[in-house]
Amino acid sequence: MKYHDYHLDSYEVFDRGESITFNLVYGYSGEETDKSTVNFKGVSLYHIINTSGAIITDIVEISLESLLSEVSNEITEWSRMYRIRNWKSAIASYLLHLQSNSFKAWEITSAIGFYGFIIAKEISSD
Repeated sequence: MKYHDYHLDSYEVFDRGESITFNLVYGYSGEETDKSTVNFKGVSLYHIINTSGAIITDIVEISLESLLSEVSNEITEWSRMYRIRNWKSAIASYLLHLQSNSFKAWEITSAIGFYGFIIAKEISSD
C-alpha cells in the first residue's frame, strides 16, 4: 500500500457512507507523479478533519477499544445528533457489536493538520 508522504488529492464517500476511497498523489517538481488509492469497505463510522494540503504520513490499524475510549464522548454526541450506523445505545454495546461483526479501526495521520479515523471491515489499495 503506497501512502507515506503522498498528498491527499481527494477522498470520496460511496454507498451511503459504507465505502471510502482516498485518492493520493506523490509528485514534486522534476519528478514523475505517482498515484495511489486506499479503499475502505464496510464502513461503520469515519471522522476526517483538515483535509486541505494534507500529506499522509501513516495509516495504522489501532484497537477498537483504544479508539472508542479516546472518542467516546464525541461518538455519543454524534449518535444523538446524526444517528451513527450500528449504534447500540452506549459505547460498550457499540464496541461489542463492532467486535462481533469483524470491524477494525484505522487512524490516518498527516504532516500538516489532517487527522482521521475509519471503522470498517477491510482496507485495500490499488
